[in-house]
Amino acid sequence: MATVGFRSPPAPFCTRRSLSSSRGPPARHLALRVRSSAVEESTASPPPTDTPVGSQKLSASLISATNVQKALRGIAITDADHYGRLGIPRGTSYDQVKVAYEKKCEELMSKGLDEEETSKVLELLKESYAILSSEEERRLYDWSLARSEKPDRYVWPFEVDITQTPTEPPPPQEPEDVGPTRLVGYFFLAWLILSFALSVTLNR
Repeated sequence: MATVGFRSPPAPFCTRRSLSSSRGPPARHLALRVRSSAVEESTASPPPTDTPVGSQKLSASLISATNVQKALRGIAITDADHYGRLGIPRGTSYDQVKVAYEKKCEELMSKGLDEEETSKVLELLKESYAILSSEEERRLYDWSLARSEKPDRYVWPFEVDITQTPTEPPPPQEPEDVGPTRLVGYFFLAWLILSFALSVTLNR
């Protein structure tokens, strides 16, 4: 059986001899070449990107059904002290969390530790920053802290959410009106005195 080939489109200024010799590969070989090239492209490693170390996102997350059940029961969902790692108190704003994270990274780089130890500490700082800078992660983490510290008292998640906690001072309380209370007290005092006087008069 004769093999049928496909000619490639003629290039400009090509001679007849070059056209006759430009016989394309069989369809089977062409499919194999296309498939092998696709596999090579898919297995090739992606080019490196210039992503800052501090902006890399962690895949670990505290949000899960298991952690929610632990928080409901008053069990701590993690032993990590994320506020202590960044050196900030609870209720710190999200902007201050970022400032504290950058400050800790600068302090770490200035210590001159070896590369392995620096990488470990940096991963811990990145983990704490990723949790405290996310509203969902931080809400669950704060709720777990509040429930594990006082398991006998139930705390709602919105009670520890700093995005819903009023930052303004409460309005001053109005002075209590003690006038009616005094009138009622005077009435009972007069009634007791009158009752005592009547009882003495009737007993004579």
